[in-house]
Amino acid sequence: MTGVAREGDAVRLTVQALPAIELPGAPGWLTGEDPLDQGIEITMPNLPRDLTLPPVEPREVDVVITIAEHDAARLVVAPPGARVHREPASWLGIVTNDAIDRPDLSEDPGTVTVRGAEVEVRVRRSPFAVEIRDGAGHTVARTAERLRQVAGFPMAPAVMLYDNGLSLNLELGTDEDILGFGEQFGRLVKNGQHLRLRTEDALGTGTGMAYKPVPVWHSTAGYTALVNTGAVVSADVGHSRPSVLGVRVADEALDLYVMTGAHPRRRLGAYTRLTGRAPLPPLWAFGYWMGRCRYRSAHEMLAVARTMREHAVPCDVLHLDPDWLVVDRLNTDFIWNTDRFGDRREFVSALDDLGCRLSVWELPYLDPASPRYAEAQQRGYLVRDVDGAVAELRGTPTPDGRHRALIDFTNPEARSWWQHQHDVFLDDGVAVFKTDFGEGLPDDVALADGTPPVHAHNLYPLRYNAAVSDHIAAHTGRAPLVWGRSGWAGSHRYPGQWGGDAESTVAGMQATLRGGLSYAMSAPGFWSHDIGGFFGPELTPGLYVRWTQFGALSPLMRAHGLRPREPWEFGEDALTVAREWIRLRYSLLPYLWQAAGDSAALGLPMLRPLALEFPDDPVAAGIDGQFLLGNDLLVVPIFDDGTSPVIRRFYVPDGEWQDLLTGESVSGPGFRSQEVPLERMPVLVRAGAVIPRVNVDAHVRNTDDLLGRPWTLHTYGRAPGEFDLHGFDGTITRVTIARRRVSAVGSQPIDEVVRHH
Repeated sequence: MTGVAREGDAVRLTVQALPAIELPGAPGWLTGEDPLDQGIEITMPNLPRDLTLPPVEPREVDVVITIAEHDAARLVVAPPGARVHREPASWLGIVTNDAIDRPDLSEDPGTVTVRGAEVEVRVRRSPFAVEIRDGAGHTVARTAERLRQVAGFPMAPAVMLYDNGLSLNLELGTDEDILGFGEQFGRLVKNGQHLRLRTEDALGTGTGMAYKPVPVWHSTAGYTALVNTGAVVSADVGHSRPSVLGVRVADEALDLYVMTGAHPRRRLGAYTRLTGRAPLPPLWAFGYWMGRCRYRSAHEMLAVARTMREHAVPCDVLHLDPDWLVVDRLNTDFIWNTDRFGDRREFVSALDDLGCRLSVWELPYLDPASPRYAEAQQRGYLVRDVDGAVAELRGTPTPDGRHRALIDFTNPEARSWWQHQHDVFLDDGVAVFKTDFGEGLPDDVALADGTPPVHAHNLYPLRYNAAVSDHIAAHTGRAPLVWGRSGWAGSHRYPGQWGGDAESTVAGMQATLRGGLSYAMSAPGFWSHDIGGFFGPELTPGLYVRWTQFGALSPLMRAHGLRPREPWEFGEDALTVAREWIRLRYSLLPYLWQAAGDSAALGLPMLRPLALEFPDDPVAAGIDGQFLLGNDLLVVPIFDDGTSPVIRRFYVPDGEWQDLLTGESVSGPGFRSQEVPLERMPVLVRAGAVIPRVNVDAHVRNTDDLLGRPWTLHTYGRAPGEFDLHGFDGTITRVTIARRRVSAVGSQPIDEVVRHH
């Protein structure tokens, strides 16, 4: 380190980087400095011979440190003059809060220390190393330069610069687990995995690709980190070196935020203060959604809605996939297919008469066969490549071999044009748009706003979903809702998201839950999945029921697939069980509404890994087959495709719990095995919880029918004496529970209190 300077509220360190070579055939790196000064054990008999030392030609690198929040530090490592040094933190649209605190700066001969109220960054002068401490002075992260192989060669220098990027190497503690990195469909704990974070049309949940990777990870050592970039990020989590987390960014800069705090809930709160929080969706969004790829006509969809009512299955939303378009193969031009669906307003009204809202599919691509293509091309609304030609969709196969163009959402006129295509749909009563795809931007593009090509691909789905969500809010004046597949850091601001095209197998169901849990640790908000999976082998009645149970206790609930997903399509027994679980969900909507409000207000996911709620439990991090819904419901999905009872082994965290359906009491921590028939799924309530519920009978068609109905408060164990309930209408009712009475001040009627012992 050759310089330290305070620049306003930032601290700039000038660091000398030296050329290095990687040892041939062995792990380790070597610079041109004296080997003894590098710590090389020159007397080792297995020391590599005939090494040609690189020249000692220092290259200056700036390390800029700021305190973004009282418990969040930002470190930017880049060459002098790099664009990131000239831009605000929000320049890519991931971070939304540019405010910074003035840090304390102290120096001694060996170290430079930058302190915020509850975070501290210590930088060693030579050799360069970084250590992050929390407000209590505990080291939560440190670079891995001290880890060496037998001859003393460092295996993971703190920061490395390449021709096409930078890498940061952090030392993994002996009992440190890493979670997050977005919607990854493998095990929740990422130790031992190597992940490439690039948004892809993943073509399922078992391909190793991801629709919504996010460069955010959570460490059980006590920190959460964000790489503020749109560039491709590679995360080697103890895969190549068991004690090293290596993060490599395909860009000239490493822009890293580190949030500290004893509890991961608090760190997610800090992260979402920096990147924004999701608005609370409308109540009907939490009802039951039904879709199919594809409903072919208005007649078919209205028949589904009528059959829902005939079978007394509550349902709020019917989803219409691409058949509403005239040109419908990877194209959206907003030209309504009147031959199939007639007058749109009349169709929406007919669905409304049956108690169903309409969801409509879209994607941000245009087919040259569309009459709107020429207009968009002439006006400059389409993404162009670096040579000036219209860019072509990549990564998603086209059924006819024609190219597809992409809307350039960085062009304000193009964005506005696309947004206003939605107006007539919203005016006719369309409730929500499924913002499908968005992963297909090629790498060699020249976007209108000058976004560097290395950032463009991963930022595209963020900008696409933002454009639609923002316009729904502006045009309707209500809380926006989309149903998005692709995403990146910041996408949690635009609810909701779903887990993509899962296979209709037990493995597909398991991968789906793992993806949701992983996403929760890095993009907290409102996530869901396709009940029954989207494709693959014929869905069995048993798996359909088990997936419906999982969906009924998920943040949002939608059944959808290539083949029918309506409950009556799987036999009378499946219909009976599925209907009971759908009604159970509707009865729990008062509780879900409280959990959703907390999620929006605090930046927490509704669906939560046990690691988020029980960070001191050494078992919790590895549990990825069950989850918490909100604070107080522990949900244990059954991964089975048969109809016979199964033995389910699951983990009960610390405390007293009670089964929501049977009333059985269970104590934790510990594993428990239980025989579970088809009609049941373990759902445990935490002691001390108050679960507000509403009566749901055969006359309830949708969430509208629940408005104004009294709630019943179910208390488990010692309930709090006073608390607030948020009503469906947005009002707050103050509830006081005494030993033999309940009083409520507010507009929400409380019917009674049921005590569960």
